[in-house]
Amino acid sequence: MPRMLVVTDAETAIGFRLAGVETLETTVEDAHRDLEQAIASDGYGLVVVDEGLLGDPVKAMERVMRGRDLPVLLPMPGLSAAFDHEADATRYMKDLVRSAIGFDIKLD
Repeated sequence: MPRMLVVTDAETAIGFRLAGVETLETTVEDAHRDLEQAIASDGYGLVVVDEGLLGDPVKAMERVMRGRDLPVLLPMPGLSAAFDHEADATRYMKDLVRSAIGFDIKLD
């Protein structure tokens, strides 16, 4: 059965892991290499990629997917695109977790 992978930064990966999603943490410098290695490994049907890690997400995905049908690559905006400041993103994640489980957690 095909698996799903989220390729994102360390902060965003926390939220996906809490939801039980397999993640690959990377940086802007290593994103292309890590994405290519993830694509090369069999078993992924869907790879969600934080588009903030790739300079031009469409061009990067075309290069990585050349000659492949699977996995399907889905770019997603990262938390940095949704919020102006890191504090806003942290507060949002804490509020989201609190509403889901009823407790505050420390994300540091």
